[in-house]
Amino acid sequence: MSGAAFDELYELDSLNLAEMYQAFDAVWPADQENPPLELVGFDTCLMATVDVAAVFQNFSRYLVASEEVEPGNGWYYSGWLGELAENPAMDGDDLGIAICNTYYEGCEAEGTQDQTTLSLTDLTRLSPLLEAYEAFGQEALTAASQDPGFFAELGRAASLSENYGGNTREQGYTNMVDLGHLARQTAWMLPSAQNVSDALEQCVVYRIGGIYRAEATGLSCYYPYSGDLDNLNGYVNMGEGQAFKHLYSYGLTGEPGADGNEYLALLDIQELPKVLTLADMDWDGAPLDLNDEGTSILTLGPEADTVLSGIGFSLYYVDESNDQMLLLGTDNDIIADWENGVFCDNFRGVWGAVDGHLVYMELYFEGDDYNLYFVPVLLNGEACNLQVVYDFTAAKWTILGATQGLDDSGMASKELRLLEEGDVITTIWKIASYSGDDDFEMYTAEELTVTADTTFGEAPLFDGSYSMVFEMRDAAGHYACSDAVTFDCAAGEITTTVYGD
Repeated sequence: MSGAAFDELYELDSLNLAEMYQAFDAVWPADQENPPLELVGFDTCLMATVDVAAVFQNFSRYLVASEEVEPGNGWYYSGWLGELAENPAMDGDDLGIAICNTYYEGCEAEGTQDQTTLSLTDLTRLSPLLEAYEAFGQEALTAASQDPGFFAELGRAASLSENYGGNTREQGYTNMVDLGHLARQTAWMLPSAQNVSDALEQCVVYRIGGIYRAEATGLSCYYPYSGDLDNLNGYVNMGEGQAFKHLYSYGLTGEPGADGNEYLALLDIQELPKVLTLADMDWDGAPLDLNDEGTSILTLGPEADTVLSGIGFSLYYVDESNDQMLLLGTDNDIIADWENGVFCDNFRGVWGAVDGHLVYMELYFEGDDYNLYFVPVLLNGEACNLQVVYDFTAAKWTILGATQGLDDSGMASKELRLLEEGDVITTIWKIASYSGDDDFEMYTAEELTVTADTTFGEAPLFDGSYSMVFEMRDAAGHYACSDAVTFDCAAGEITTTVYGD
């Protein structure tokens, strides 16, 4: 929704999609049947979207862009320009493939390839995808009108789908999800998803991707991870998919968007029932049980399946004597029984650490093969996030690099870089008073110097008292927390109690 080309001289004003259309149309009048350009490319972050493709199908045969944030090295210009010089007659297909391949080679040379994406879309084949995307949204809107619990199921599918740019409260939200992966995750409840996958395969003719962007299918679409109405309005004004605009407006406000009643009538939808959210449930401070093994259990009942889009836990270190509480971060190591609404912690008494120094970390993608986390730190005195992956197959943690994330304007940092020997990392936790209601603030904890052997891994919690709460979220962006389970660590032994026992 923020567009591209942020101008540092004019308060980071960007070109949004409407302005791009206006500018191109002023030079080359829009002509979808006979587009004036062979190829348009974005050597910028996050621009391989169905919305961008819909704009540029009026001006170009091909689009080259990245779904994910690009690393600082960007495109490898001497590589693909060299190929063009050797074959000036190549068409957009061949040139786009050269751009993608040389970009990946350049990332491999810099060591930034693990999360890269770049795709080549044949815009002359885009129309069937847009039609399939609209039908996909219509089926979703119809399903939600019949059972508003659909929003919770869709939210869980979106949280398990590859998404780009962060999408957490700490990193900020791009609200961008891979279209093909979302379609695969929802195919069991929306048969039209298969048509989306088929159409994507036809129009995305080439793509490259790193091992930790294995689910990328070439184009992303909008999903309101943040639950923010202003951002939704930006999508409504400039994005593709009329049905999805009404669907997401319904999910966040209880009503369809502008002219929504007329659109609903076309789908023979007579009314939209109330959507249950966490705001309607009495689950904030929900009690916990403790079994004989010391496992904490949250029991919400079957309604959880129709309300919650996700659940995780937050971990705190508690220092009552100094009236301090440190937030160490979030994770999803929970055993979930969605049918009965019963959730059990699977905590093992360890936490993420850089060279043994415990860090604040937050989960931002949970996949079948790997989880992605971000770790806020000071790197040589500047605030940034370490991007960290846990690979389930290799049973290994890896630091992918450091980036500054999204700024207030919505611009994504293009400075992912590897750690270098001699870099100074200052770990950051969040601190608040134990007795008061003050908000958590960033707190610098420990300092370490990067060496050739610096690694990320799990470390035992240091001796002391800890508290863990289950954190629930719904598809409208609401959060609620359970009561706390407390435990004491001493010489590697953990003693657990439920708050109030």
